Amino acid sequence: MSLTAPNPVAFNGPVDRFVVVHDIGLGGQIIVITESGDVWGHDLQGNAIGPGFKFDGAKVAFNGPVDRFVVTKDDRIFVITESGDVWGHEIAGRTIGPGFKFDGARVAFNGPVDRFVVTSGLKNDNRMFVITESGDVWSHEITGRTIKPGIKCGGAKVAFNGPVDRFVATLGSRMFVITESGDVWCHEVDPGGVINNTIGPGFKLDGAKVAINGAMDRFVAPSVNRLIVFRGDGDVWGHNVIGNTVGPAFPMNFRLLHFTFANDISEANRNRLIDRHRFALRRIAGCDNLSAEEKKNLLRAYDFSIHHTTLDKPGTLGAHPPGSTEVKVNFQLLFPKGDAEISQTLIHEMMHVAGFGHPEDKRKPPPGSSCENPNPAVFDCPGDNGPYYGAPPLRAELCIAGDQSDLRGRLERKALDEHCVIDEQGMATIYTEGAPGR
Repeated sequence: MSLTAPNPVAFNGPVDRFVVVHDIGLGGQIIVITESGDVWGHDLQGNAIGPGFKFDGAKVAFNGPVDRFVVTKDDRIFVITESGDVWGHEIAGRTIGPGFKFDGARVAFNGPVDRFVVTSGLKNDNRMFVITESGDVWSHEITGRTIKPGIKCGGAKVAFNGPVDRFVATLGSRMFVITESGDVWCHEVDPGGVINNTIGPGFKLDGAKVAINGAMDRFVAPSVNRLIVFRGDGDVWGHNVIGNTVGPAFPMNFRLLHFTFANDISEANRNRLIDRHRFALRRIAGCDNLSAEEKKNLLRAYDFSIHHTTLDKPGTLGAHPPGSTEVKVNFQLLFPKGDAEISQTLIHEMMHVAGFGHPEDKRKPPPGSSCENPNPAVFDCPGDNGPYYGAPPLRAELCIAGDQSDLRGRLERKALDEHCVIDEQGMATIYTEGAPGR
């Protein structure tokens, strides 16, 4: 289990068969249903995930492959069987009510032809949608404990690209399709707001990709304005969806409770360090400046029990003693520089913890030269992919500062003011302007 994410969700492989979210206002519950029918939950408060707990009451979807789909709507869990029967369970706090069979029509009874089942993302819209392998969408209205006959929706087809289209989710009046490459496509359900079982044309959302890690990303569930990705290792990542843009991935169960602090570090400074580490973690997933292997090693480093100590050496912002899991912080100099600078310094030192290095010192432009006309063969400049700025710890800082378009601004000013030196003992120290050794 990851120490960085101490509240893992659905990390038991095929034992955990279904993951859904039961929204309650701005919070809710993540519901995990196992192959034995046990139901486990995690409270969801904002973007924070609580420890797992076992629901009391009835078992759910315990009939193996006979139970094909599980969805939620309001305070109910729906189980759709391979024969098309629909069974319901009421959710009351942390108790699952006994199962009952819905009257009326069968749902998704065409075997593999019926690929996805979702419910409407609107509070007062009691419809269940079935999406077939050809992209047809069928709508069933739910009235009390009765399922109305299916109506074929007019308009566009949805998720008709076979295994390329991995997940379907609904938020509000929209239906989202997440592809194996992480692209997110959107369809308005009943464009114009009149319920007439029509699917609007698909369009691709801007912004971040979602669930790009293949089989490691096992489930995607919608909640309020987010798409939530549940990984096989128990990590949970969220994406805010604002308008037609998908926001960058952010961790929802990274708590960092295993980090430690020297006694002379105040509670306020501890909390700010944790906040800045978590910000760095949120930036890692969507950062193109690090390779997949570099990200993996950095996340592993975050599982170490990182011990934070105070550094009061003149002209220094932070340091990492070689072979240790210690990060030294000069609170007096670093914290006044602001949140972004704190996260840049922390992620740089965490890359050293992860085993990544860079040249002992950057090569400064010789007299008469500047980064206005970079020459990587002679001196180092931000974004030149040279020996210093092309090294993983420096590229990791770009995850915080932004993309290459920012280099003529904040990053270049930072480059003039700071440099990291690795001495003969292996100590990596970030110096600021006027520091010894410049």
